[in-house]
Amino acid sequence: MNILAFDTSTDIMYITLGQGSSIPDSRIVESTAQSYNSAFLVSTIADILRKNNLKITDINALGVNIGPGSFTGLRASATVARVIAQQADILAVGIASLQVYSMLNNTEKNSLCLMDARRGKAYAGIYDKDSNPILQPCAMEYEKALELAKNEDFFIISDSRMAKQLKDQNLNFIQFQESGADFGKFLLSLTTKYLRERDSEKFKWYNLKPLYIQPPPVSMPGNK
Repeated sequence: MNILAFDTSTDIMYITLGQGSSIPDSRIVESTAQSYNSAFLVSTIADILRKNNLKITDINALGVNIGPGSFTGLRASATVARVIAQQADILAVGIASLQVYSMLNNTEKNSLCLMDARRGKAYAGIYDKDSNPILQPCAMEYEKALELAKNEDFFIISDSRMAKQLKDQNLNFIQFQESGADFGKFLLSLTTKYLRERDSEKFKWYNLKPLYIQPPPVSMPGNK
C-alpha cells in the first residue's frame, strides 16, 4: 500500500512516502524569504513520484496535517489533498498537528500539547502514551492552559511562543520546533493507524477540511 503524507502547517514542510512498513522517500522543505514552503508542495510530490517510479494513481491513501497551524499552509495542503483524493478516488486522512507532536513522547505519561493561539489563548490537546486523544484540540485561556500543565504530571510539548510562559512556571517541556524530528514520518504512522482502525467514510475527500479552532485573521478594508 502506497501512502503519501504531507504537512505544511509550519515554516517547515514534510512529505513522506510510505510503502507497507518501509519509507522509500521523505522530504523536508523550509520556507524562504521569497516563498512559503507550500508553494513547493505539488512540485515536490511530483518529484517524489517520479523518483520512485510511481504515478499519482499508484497512491492508495493520503495523510494530511489539518492543524492548528499556518492558515495559508493548512489551506494549501487541504486543497491539494482534496483534489488528489477526488481524482484518484482514494481516502484522505486529516490528523491534528497536536496529535502528530504528541509522538515525541517516549514516556508512560500522557502528553499535553500546547501552541500559542494568540488573542490570549492557547491551543491544547491531551494524548495518552500511544498518541490516542484524551482531549481533542481546543482553545483555552493562557491561564487555564498553564494551570492544566501545573496540576498534572504531563509530558509537555510546546511551540516556541508558549515556551517562555512554561519556563516562567518552571515547567519541563519539549519545544517541537527544536526537536529535530521528521514529523512527516509521525504523520505517516498515524495515517496508517487510522486507516487500519477507523471507518473509511470519515476519510472521503469531501470531509477533509482544515482544523480552524479559531477563525482566520481577516483584515477588513477601512471605511471611506
